[in-house]
Amino acid sequence: MRAKVICLHGHIAMCLFFSLMAKAIESNTPPEIGTPAASSQTMLHIGEQLLHNAEAAQAESVSLSLHSNRLRKSLNQLRRQWHALPQGRDQPLLKHTMHLVAEEIPLWQEQVSRLRNQALDQRGHALTLLEKAFIQIWRPHIRLTDRIRGADSDSYITGHNSNIRSVHPGKMNMAVATEARAPTADMSLEIPALSGQNIPGELNLSSFRISRKLSVFAHIEPETATTLVPLNQIHQWRLILSQLNGQPLRGAEISIEGHMPGHVHGLPTQPRVTEEMAPGIYRVQGVKFQMPGWWVMTFHIRVNQQDDAVTFNIRL
Repeated sequence: MRAKVICLHGHIAMCLFFSLMAKAIESNTPPEIGTPAASSQTMLHIGEQLLHNAEAAQAESVSLSLHSNRLRKSLNQLRRQWHALPQGRDQPLLKHTMHLVAEEIPLWQEQVSRLRNQALDQRGHALTLLEKAFIQIWRPHIRLTDRIRGADSDSYITGHNSNIRSVHPGKMNMAVATEARAPTADMSLEIPALSGQNIPGELNLSSFRISRKLSVFAHIEPETATTLVPLNQIHQWRLILSQLNGQPLRGAEISIEGHMPGHVHGLPTQPRVTEEMAPGIYRVQGVKFQMPGWWVMTFHIRVNQQDDAVTFNIRL
């Protein structure tokens, strides 16, 4: 019953989304920072509601999944009891019970799958609306509205997280290249086949992300002439933090972590926030990437004794 109620709420929210989104994005007039225009407020409101619905659907799918697992364990227990029973009248009754339980499990699993897909769809629509509203509100300070890109992203990648890279031959789980892929005479290191450490295909590279606790919407972009990320150069970024109602997140304490998931090392520098340039707009200095590949940057945010974090994927 709870799942049906959530599904109904999800359907209503989706109808609201499709009926109001067109109106919400009609206005392109940039509002003043901190005072979202009506269109932005509509998108923020619907987006936040869809986000909460998605979280509820996801939580319900977890609950139903646990129930399905309990049924499966019960079925296994019944099977053991059936095998242990002597031939007699109790065996047919127990077998009938086993059939009933076995027929019920796929029904719960289908419900779990449907709720998960519903949660994914609603979360995707919610983030689309929040991003559109965010861009409208912060347009004077945003130049990059696409994914984060490196200055040399179109070149052939030979760094870590790529199909071909150089590593120490003693590193575990490395399939060293066969003779057919052996290094050329002018190379000094082995070339391993690191298919297990390639960049995930579905990696979200957007410069707009929501925080782990769904309380902060964030945007980053390099403060370079082209908004492209340079390699082997210390440069600075702009980080914009907003509450889900569109208000700038002022006075945040921010610490930064960065690393390459496919290789055990962090950033060569220790970037830090040096100033809040305007309400909710922070300057990050000391950023440097020393090689191409998949990087992860996490900003730990503390405001009013509340901790949260937002993570960006960067492919250079």
